[in-house]
Amino acid sequence: MKWPLVTRARYEEAVGHAGYATEQVIDTRIVNDCLTDANLAVARRLTRALRACARYRKALAAEQRRADQLQRRLDDDLGLNTPAIAVGETWQDRREQKMRYDK
Repeated sequence: MKWPLVTRARYEEAVGHAGYATEQVIDTRIVNDCLTDANLAVARRLTRALRACARYRKALAAEQRRADQLQRRLDDDLGLNTPAIAVGETWQDRREQKMRYDK
């Protein structure tokens, strides 16, 4: 078998392309490593944010329950839960004489 002859110019060109390709691979690895580190950092931050959101939602629900309980207690203390109040809440619909600005 006869080996193909390669001129020095073609050999140096091929070596140059191989060197360039090697540099590109190294640069790509560096960029991928940086991106991986950045992605991990973002993932950690997102996880912390989600945990904080869950804590805030729990705290909000607890405060809403507390406020509702306090409002019920206030209504009970002021007598706003009596049947007379419930019957009287529609008095405007039942009144006979309408004001002139009512239509």
